[in-house]
Amino acid sequence: MPVEKITDEDVLELLVAVGLDKAAGAESLARSFEELDLDSLARMEIATRIQDRYDIDVEEDLTAEQTPEGLRRMVTERRLAV
Repeated sequence: MPVEKITDEDVLELLVAVGLDKAAGAESLARSFEELDLDSLARMEIATRIQDRYDIDVEEDLTAEQTPEGLRRMVTERRLAV
C-alpha cells in the first residue's frame, strides 16, 4: 500500500482550518507558527488532524518556532519510516 504524502496544499488547508487567512499563500510555509500568529491551541488542532489523517503523532514536536514546511517534512519522514 503506497504511503500517502502530505503536500504543501494539504498543509495550507490545515493552516486555514485553524485560523490562517485564506489569502495566505505558499510563502507562509516558510514562516514559523509564531510568525503566522497560530497559537498553541491551533498547533494542537493541527497535530490532532495529522494524527487522524496520517496516523502520525507530532504534538510534542510542533513548537511555535517550527514552520509548516518543517512540519510537512517531519510528517513525510515519519510516514516513510513506518
